Amino acid sequence: MKFAKLAEKYKKLVDNYEQGRHIKPEKLGKLQQLLADKKSRYETKLESTMDPEKRTRLETRLKVVNAQLEKSKQLLSNN
Repeated sequence: MKFAKLAEKYKKLVDNYEQGRHIKPEKLGKLQQLLADKKSRYETKLESTMDPEKRTRLETRLKVVNAQLEKSKQLLSNN
């Protein structure tokens, strides 16, 4: 799944939660799996690239994915 689609899916789930809607644990679990996969993929790419521009972009995306993963864990525990 592309980064933009994953971010969109995450935003939709968080928006639903903030509006007081119940989020199914299965959806959060699937989101966490997708985020974990993306995180591992970015870490692998980061290790293999030497281009400073690509490294900066990957580091930024990795930070975003880590933050989303932590927030989804909080939502799962609050749910």
